[in-house]
Amino acid sequence: GGGWCNDAPSCAARAGTRRGSTRLMSKLEVFSGVLSNDPARNPDFYNWNRVKLRYCDGGSFAGDSEFRNGSSVIYMRGQRIWDAIIADLLTKGLAKAEKVLLSGCSAGGLATFFHCDNLGELLGGVATVKCMSDAGFFLDVDDISGNNSIRPFFSSLVALQRELRRI
Repeated sequence: GGGWCNDAPSCAARAGTRRGSTRLMSKLEVFSGVLSNDPARNPDFYNWNRVKLRYCDGGSFAGDSEFRNGSSVIYMRGQRIWDAIIADLLTKGLAKAEKVLLSGCSAGGLATFFHCDNLGELLGGVATVKCMSDAGFFLDVDDISGNNSIRPFFSSLVALQRELRRI
């Protein structure tokens, strides 16, 4: 997960944090849960190859836009990043995979929904592809106070990031 940005100020602020720039992310990642290599903690997947896609675009790897924020330009290139990472992984053994699990949490869980079918298509139906969205359900319903905050938020996110290809 990594949240989203849906307007110029939130995206500009995000660009200066570890959530919005790979330059600011930690260099070492300790895997746990479904990514753990400990058979006692993760008996189903401990010996699988694992790849963590560093999420920084603020749009679940689905955006493709840019906007000017004062004197700088903010680029939303999540879809291009997704395409480039998968193309690279295909040349490094992913194309020969027999079983693939795509998973993500929160904003990454939504990315899982966006890209699950595409990943299966890219693997040509040879691999069994399963997708697990962990906490990636964002329901278009009123909250307990009677307000629907999800629809306007996602509408502005889609408009800003031009998230149309996978939605």
